[in-house]
Amino acid sequence: MPKIVVTATVKDVEAWLKFKPELIAQLSAVASDGTSYVAMDGSNRVASTWDVPDMEAFQAAQTAASAEMAEAMERYGMIPPATVYIEK
Repeated sequence: MPKIVVTATVKDVEAWLKFKPELIAQLSAVASDGTSYVAMDGSNRVASTWDVPDMEAFQAAQTAASAEMAEAMERYGMIPPATVYIEK
């Protein structure tokens, strides 16, 4: 099963961490095992990893929910762009 890593910059790390339950709910149909990471240097860089059983379904879900997801990302202080890395 592929794993993805998503990195981003956020306005407030603690606010972003509160976003995790909502993010898990939004991605639960296409991704699992979400884990959050914060930078050891105290900066506002964050990351999350996810198991993605079907990459095509994941990408379709991201496209279909893009306006809703963008609103949630803004609400929790994510500063675009987020970068997605796929395990190979």
